[in-house]
Formats: sequence, C-alpha cells, structure tokens
Amino acid sequence: MKKIFSLAIICLMAAPAGAVTVDGSSAGDGYGAALAVQTNETSFGDNKSELNAGYGFISAGKLNLFISGQIENNFNKLEIWIDAAAGGQSVFSSAGNDGAGNMDGLRFDTAFTPETHIIARNGNAGTDKFDLDFADLLTPAVTSQFDLFGGSLTGSGTVAAGGPANVSAIEVGYDNSNVLGVGGGGNVPTAADQVAAAAVTTGLELVIDLADLGYAGGDIRVSALVNNGGHDFAANQVLGGLLPIQGHLANLSGVDFSTINGDQFFTIPVPEPASLALAGLASLGLLCSRRRS
Repeated sequence: MKKIFSLAIICLMAAPAGAVTVDGSSAGDGYGAALAVQTNETSFGDNKSELNAGYGFISAGKLNLFISGQIENNFNKLEIWIDAAAGGQSVFSSAGNDGAGNMDGLRFDTAFTPETHIIARNGNAGTDKFDLDFADLLTPAVTSQFDLFGGSLTGSGTVAAGGPANVSAIEVGYDNSNVLGVGGGGNVPTAADQVAAAAVTTGLELVIDLADLGYAGGDIRVSALVNNGGHDFAANQVLGGLLPIQGHLANLSGVDFSTINGDQFFTIPVPEPASLALAGLASLGLLCSRRRS
C-alpha cells in the first residue's frame, strides 16, 4: 500500500496538462480560454504590432505562456514582465540591456511586482533575425539569445541553458502569420472586437522553468505590452487591456499603471488540487493497468 501511495504522489507532482509543441501556435496545446483579451484596436498598425490575448498554465515545473498577435519586424519590442515570487519591483529599473533603461520609472499596478523582464524583437540587421532577452531584475542579470531561428523572423528555438539569468533552457516559438484579431485604429483607435481578438491562435510562445522565475508557489502574474525600437514610445497594446478608447502610451518612464483603471496584468492560476489529483489518479490507473497486463 505504501508503494502505491508514494507512486500516486509522484504522479500528482509530475502530471502535465498535456504535450505542448512550442511553435508560436496555441492550437492543440491545452491553453484553454484566454486570461486577458485586448480592449483597444492597435495604435501601431493592423497586423503589424498587436497583442490580441494572453494565455498560460503551470505544469510539470514549467510556465507555459502564449501571447497571440505579432510585433512588427522593425525591432519593435514585445515587453513582458513576470511576477512569480515575493520581493519584485514596484517601479521598473532595467537590468541594463537593450536600452530598456528608457522605461525606468514605469510604475506597475499595486498588486504586480515583477522579478523577470523579457524582451522579444525581430527584424533585418544584415539578415533576418529574432532576438530575446531574459532578465532577472533582482540580481540583476541578463541572458541574451540572438538570431534564435537561424536567419529567420519566425520559427522555434531555444535560449541556451546556463546563461547569466537562466539555469535551464527556455523554449521559444514565434508565428507572425496572423491577419485577424484587432484592427488598426492609428492615433485615434477604437474599441477592439474582443471576439475577433480571442480567435487568433498565432503569436509568441514561451516555456520557462519555474526555478528560473524564482517561483515560490501560487498564481503567476504577467504583464505584456508593445513598445518601439528604443523602448521610449509605447503603443496602446497592453495585456491586461487598457480601458477603451486609449491611444499611444508614449514614454513609459512617466506612466503609472496603479492610477489607471483595471489591471495591466493577467493572472495564470496555480492548478487546482482537484485537477492535479484527477490527473495523478489517471496516471496511476494507467500504470496499474499496465502492471496487471
């Protein structure tokens, strides 16, 4: 009986939500319903730089994160902050990479204090390339992986393990083929069609080891937004969404999200114990059936 009980506990801890193909598409990956949906048409151009919805789940020691939409291939930035532990930043201070210091002074929502900052960008600098920075804001330390997809703007790749900010490899997938989602309202945007935004299934996908996030249990909070190449003129594409109708945010160093209505982040819940138990029991049942056969 003790052996069976121990095996059940292992199954509960290890049971994943489902196999994920890290290719920049949410299709078949078990992300479920959107945790945040865009509220404003993009101020940076339809199907150029837009964030349609945010998704995520925690499984098998990993954070699986998917943001649908795309960033323009002119080295505009997709800025992502992750709050997975205690003691993060309430006011942004960069780790010193990629000119992100131009956002220093950005104040986050009261309930959001990130420890991690990710920058994704793509464009042509002699050759097509996709780059990603992963920064531990508390150390601070930065791992930068350039040309992740080997001369392509899109694809699948890995941020190598053992960088200054990540012990484990980070899986990355990016697909910029979206032609749906929110429209492009320009300098005078309108409210987004949220049904259309939630229908987009391509964008940026990340799988990150929880230990590299300093994870200490509980829910994980994520904030994402589109910025320009110099990190000093942001669009209105934020997840969680800003109240419509919102134009450019411009220089983020003067922005205080804590004074803006709503949450400029979304929450990825820790799996419910009942869900883990069912998954573990299913795994145990499968193993037991194999032992009997």
